[in-house]
Amino acid sequence: MENSTDEMTLPGIVRRSAHDFQDRPALIAKGPQGDRVITFAELGIKVESLARGLIARGFKENSKCAILGPNSPEWAIACMAIISAGGVCVPIDTQLSKKEILHLICDADADTVFADPEFLDCLLDITGNFPKPGLVIALTLDNKEIPGNGIPFEELISKGQEAPGALPQRVPEDLAAIIYTSGTTCSPKGVMLTHANIVADIIACYNAIRFNQEHFLSILPLHHSFELTVGLLLPVYSGSSITFVQDQMCGSILEELRSSRASVILGCPLIFQRMLKEVHEAIQGVPAVQKATHILLKAVKVGEKFGISGLAELFFKDVRKAVGIDSLRFLLACGSPVNPKISREFRWLGIKMLQGYGLTEAGPALTFNPVDRPVDESIGKPLSGVEVRIIGPDSTGVGELAFKGPMIMKGYHMVPEATREILDSEGWLKTGDLGYQDEKGYLYLLGRAGNIIRTPRGDNIHPEEIETEINLRPFVRESLVYGYQKGDGEEVRAAIVPDYEAIGEHSLGRQLRDEDVHRLIFRMVKKANKTLPPFKRIGSFTLMNKELPRNSAGKIMRRVFRELHPAE
Repeated sequence: MENSTDEMTLPGIVRRSAHDFQDRPALIAKGPQGDRVITFAELGIKVESLARGLIARGFKENSKCAILGPNSPEWAIACMAIISAGGVCVPIDTQLSKKEILHLICDADADTVFADPEFLDCLLDITGNFPKPGLVIALTLDNKEIPGNGIPFEELISKGQEAPGALPQRVPEDLAAIIYTSGTTCSPKGVMLTHANIVADIIACYNAIRFNQEHFLSILPLHHSFELTVGLLLPVYSGSSITFVQDQMCGSILEELRSSRASVILGCPLIFQRMLKEVHEAIQGVPAVQKATHILLKAVKVGEKFGISGLAELFFKDVRKAVGIDSLRFLLACGSPVNPKISREFRWLGIKMLQGYGLTEAGPALTFNPVDRPVDESIGKPLSGVEVRIIGPDSTGVGELAFKGPMIMKGYHMVPEATREILDSEGWLKTGDLGYQDEKGYLYLLGRAGNIIRTPRGDNIHPEEIETEINLRPFVRESLVYGYQKGDGEEVRAAIVPDYEAIGEHSLGRQLRDEDVHRLIFRMVKKANKTLPPFKRIGSFTLMNKELPRNSAGKIMRRVFRELHPAE
């Protein structure tokens, strides 16, 4: 695809796709009355009308607008309309607490918010130190759910259809989005991405994976930068359709795949692990298919051993059709590293699973495994236009991964010192991840240089944030939070030193057994978990009978703790 200067901006991409793919389905939402389909021509009209409606209600160029709600066509239209109105889109994680949500909206200086009905009361009746947004628009078509001060979504579109005048012209260097990191520090930082950053990443992914006009099944939340860029904006760029799934952890992925006939799914390791289990269960449910699978699998493995490719696509064609996955072309994995076993098993069934790597600070994708030569243990090769550098390599070539390319962020919103720490004057982005590159150009990720915990769904967690919550509880002297490898991600665990003095006073001198102390601390952990989003909650804990190791400055030495407690 050739791209004009206008098409190097996101509004330009929307306009071009609305013209080129007019009658093709763009956005699809499932409902009790059947599928609700929005074509590319209709998408273009709705986005432009909603953008005009925002401007008519006083929305100014370069204004920030937050989006808070589950995946839906309305979420997608709102995102594109904000940017088309000359504004900056600020996606917000719906799993955050009310206080965290309001803090991010305030931090981004967002005066306008699109919100699901679930959050409207919270935004319309703000008390305390948080400013009340000037405009709150309901992210729903059901006007019955909208409180009096909320603006109906369709009403704003109708207002825009009557509003004259041209929309603001954007240039590639203009800011398009502020996307908050999911807890890599105690205070999440807003990543500023320009139109040029996001469009460069879209085009690099499009060229690397050789997308046709595909059908995407949207499972990851759209506030996740990978889903926003690769799962929403890339399909719009390529004329592909998107079917939305509102709750990724409920229901059957296989059923959604069968009903949508999707060809591409983006996900984290936990999602694909669930999906593989469902595929195996479906195969076992048909004895004839199960028997054929066992025989064919042996042939595919032998062929792969001798370098014969393409056997799985051919041999398993009937098996894939029997279990309803024959429409599937690509599984794109992000977030935490994928267990190579999962990639291999999908490949042996004739399904291409491509692992990539990236950071929100990079738009986010930086690498992908080549379509024809994937290496299951690798995070792939750098995308077109991306340079990689290994900082401080050891004797084996392992060091901190750093990247440079057109998709690298402009910087952190209102935190220049944090920007300087991660982004140097030449544009190199330091990732904090350790890895190496082999002689063929494949990159391998070995772990984090810091203390970050990465969950199966791809969230980054800063342990000190959780430690603060635990240490606030009665009967807790101190704690250390760390990630424990479990399945394809890390479980949040804690080592807790009880405050035996406080416990003794609480028990009025009674001699407590170890089980009683454990039960008491369990209640404290449960209370701490209630203050945290689900992905940050402690999965298990260990009681320690002596203080945690500290250095002369009084800081806990995590490395020493690991050495003293290797089982943890």
